[in-house]
Amino acid sequence: PMSPFITIRTCSNDQKGAAAVEFGLIATVLFMLLFGIFAFGAIYSQHQVFQGAAREGARVAAARGASPTALVDPAEVRTRVAEAAEPYEVTGPISISVEGGGEQCTSSTIGRSVTVSWPQSYDISLPLIPKIKKDVTIRGVFRCE
Repeated sequence: PMSPFITIRTCSNDQKGAAAVEFGLIATVLFMLLFGIFAFGAIYSQHQVFQGAAREGARVAAARGASPTALVDPAEVRTRVAEAAEPYEVTGPISISVEGGGEQCTSSTIGRSVTVSWPQSYDISLPLIPKIKKDVTIRGVFRCE
């Protein structure tokens, strides 16, 4: 006969650690996905600021001011782009080009496109993934007035 005080476990259905293991496996994927969403949001926000800065630069280059003979200094356009891009930094040289040639809108280029552009470098870093470097051309276009 068996003693009532001795119990022998021959088959255990103890699942206490299974939930922790499953959470560990799922949490890794979940956190990678969340960090990816946050990184994408930050890069997208930065890209939108740069697009706005390029449009601002093109607008400044296109609007020649009150005098029909006035010319906008390309240095002023570059300064306005850098100011509009704050708090981010423009990484490439800012190019200003008017359709048909030149960097400035004149009375003879009214109606032609003026383009402000530069190569911008983005650094994307996520945990457990090597750093990604992406180069994109930022561009803004207006018509000379």
